[in-house]
Amino acid sequence: MRPLSYLPLILVSFGSDTTGSIALFKRAIFVHPTAKAYFELAGALLATRHYTEGIDALSIAEKLGYTPLANVMFRYAYAYANMDNGEFSMEHTKEASRYAELAIQMGYPRPVQFTQKHLFPYLGNYHGFESMYTAALAGGAIINPEKSLWDAFRDLFPETQLPFSIDHKWIRQQRSRGGDISYHYERFIPEIRKVKWSRGGGDSYYSVALLHREPAFIAVIYRVEDDTDYDSSSPLFTLVTYDSYGKIIDRMPVAGRKDLTQNFKTFIIRPDLSFRVQEFRDVFDENPDSAGYDSTNIGKQEPLPPVDLRIAANGKIERTGPALATR
Repeated sequence: MRPLSYLPLILVSFGSDTTGSIALFKRAIFVHPTAKAYFELAGALLATRHYTEGIDALSIAEKLGYTPLANVMFRYAYAYANMDNGEFSMEHTKEASRYAELAIQMGYPRPVQFTQKHLFPYLGNYHGFESMYTAALAGGAIINPEKSLWDAFRDLFPETQLPFSIDHKWIRQQRSRGGDISYHYERFIPEIRKVKWSRGGGDSYYSVALLHREPAFIAVIYRVEDDTDYDSSSPLFTLVTYDSYGKIIDRMPVAGRKDLTQNFKTFIIRPDLSFRVQEFRDVFDENPDSAGYDSTNIGKQEPLPPVDLRIAANGKIERTGPALATR
């Protein structure tokens, strides 16, 4: 079962006995049926994967006038998006998209949740979701609806105090953290296009940090890793700068690595936006071309000369030290 912290507006404070709370809600409803009681019952049912019964409870809550109605629409969308136990269903994903649209139109306060794969596994892959999401966010009142998609993407990244660094220890402690970046944000991360329609794993993208924000540009770091080869790969961390409309100004990989054929990198950025990238070359015990690129075959890592860079006032990444061997 998913951690309860992954279910915003699904459960609030039932404690550890979520299943037991279902019987309590049903007894309370028998004595005094209210819209709120049915809404909370639906939350407990969805958290325990009783999606069909949860939808029935939501339907009654809606008929009894539960407010805000946008929260009911969110739970409908969640139920339909997850009721096939992680398998893609065109019919149910279509329903999830429809209720997501209604929730956003009704003013659901955290629309970015509809783009998060741990809540809505296949919604971002559904044909038409991107245009629906953009239009729903715009609400017909914003001249540039794409700006709303950019705002939602930017809000995925938590503001981070500088200096900020990424090394082996940080990756071990923080690897599982970060919000999913849905495939429909491909205009901001172009390589997402390669895996947009994948059904069987592959690269996944996660927001890491908002490093700097000013009217001219913002600087963020996102993480990419191969979900099909978790043990032999490392997350790759990419620094990107965008202008105020979400257009990429500059980008470069600054930490980690995609696989063992690449050098491992560490990264530190300072408050003045100067930063250093340090590469480490693997020394293998046996020839990796025959023995394989495997972490157990690495005898040690040799540091290469560090490279000093900075983010300039226009958002461009500039070298201030020796050139990188590869960029």
